[in-house]
Amino acid sequence: MNSRSIGLGVLDTLVKVALIIVAIMFISKYASVAYSYGYNIYNQKPASQYDTRTVSISITDSMSVMDIAELLENRGLVEDKMLFYLQERFSEYHGLIAPGTYELSPSQTADEMIAIMCASSIESEEEEK
Repeated sequence: MNSRSIGLGVLDTLVKVALIIVAIMFISKYASVAYSYGYNIYNQKPASQYDTRTVSISITDSMSVMDIAELLENRGLVEDKMLFYLQERFSEYHGLIAPGTYELSPSQTADEMIAIMCASSIESEEEEK
């Protein structure tokens, strides 16, 4: 064996070790993010516990849940639009948000806001029965 083949063998090993370390770092980072989202979906906290002001928002028929989440984030009602999207997705009110104008507060949790935005939709379903 010459020194060149030994050098290439060491370099090959170092590259593999570096790739494994990078892979472990990515897995660790994204596992932490996934855990945080999973925890916060069910352990909801309001955007601001002491801010009791009300904010009027209007939802149209053409708005998706992500559009609504972005609107709520821009108005300071939620801290993370993606988290709100997931909270709506996994809530009992999934797909029931009705168009309209609503008065919401940063001191409300996502579930409370979703329940308010779904109230008219649920009432109309009960009337049809």
